[in-house]
Amino acid sequence: MVESSVETIESTERKSQDLTLKECMDPLPNNCFPLVHQVAGHFYGKGRTKLGLLQTPDGLVLKPVQSPPRGEREHNFFKRLFLSDESELNQDEVALRSLCPTYRGSLIHNDIIYIKMDDMAYGFKHPAVIDYKIGRVTYDPEASQEKIARQIKKYPPVEKTGFQLIGMRVFNKEDATFCHYDKSFGRNLSEQELIHGLALYYQFHQTPQIRAIKETIGKFEEIKAWFEKQRTYHFYASSLIVIYEACLEDMVNQDATNLTKANENEMNNNGLMLADHLNSVRIVMADFAHVFPANDSLDLNYLYGLNRLIEHLKLLISPDYKFKDVRLKDRIKLKN
Repeated sequence: MVESSVETIESTERKSQDLTLKECMDPLPNNCFPLVHQVAGHFYGKGRTKLGLLQTPDGLVLKPVQSPPRGEREHNFFKRLFLSDESELNQDEVALRSLCPTYRGSLIHNDIIYIKMDDMAYGFKHPAVIDYKIGRVTYDPEASQEKIARQIKKYPPVEKTGFQLIGMRVFNKEDATFCHYDKSFGRNLSEQELIHGLALYYQFHQTPQIRAIKETIGKFEEIKAWFEKQRTYHFYASSLIVIYEACLEDMVNQDATNLTKANENEMNNNGLMLADHLNSVRIVMADFAHVFPANDSLDLNYLYGLNRLIEHLKLLISPDYKFKDVRLKDRIKLKN
């Protein structure tokens, strides 16, 4: 276990952002810094390219476009979905807009193209975040045999579970800090242990967030209803990101104060309500580098994974569920 000093979330986030801005102002686009609440994917400063997700103070996320064809495929997906007139889209695509982060154009900095989109955690005080990769098959139709073998080897239980836990940010109320559990945590969970990983995200080790689970199930059912009709796209290695307010009591008190100072319907400049998360949960689809035409067929791979995920969440709130603590010794306490 990697120890770190215990500080409040407010102070650690502020210090982290100030330090990041100071250290990274030159190589990064103006006023941008590494995404504070990122739980999976490419992290800034790590990996071969050192590129990763960035955020802006006014509620946007910047995602560097990957090498072709993946990056072009994802960028084109966003541009078609959000830059096309509704008359150019079918009903599936029009409805899909509400399930994805809104595309806000692109930015070129130091010859790197960034996709700009809404930061769905904007406005949360204590955002607990989890990233689920959906589907038994995580390789696309163009994958080589070597790629297929690598993907299968990463998490063999996915053939039955239908989804993977590839990162999460878990709030600890006792000391007001977050712990980050990365993809290695999720891939070390057996088929039977996976549900306990979900329980950890929903704070079963302290105070189970039953309300958040029920809201998540309801929103997942809405996404499922879309997939049961749409025959436009098949999504491979795509994610569902869930965010809930981990300390709702603080949020209620804060909003009660804020609403005495501003109109209840005040919005930030990208349209997200500053106080709309009193319902506590936001869910968004993410990662579209492996989206392919459906050729008028249902995405049964995605539907299988989503159904299994919903089943796991329903079990969490049933009287039959017994929590088992599956935290690893090498968990990392976040300072952001």
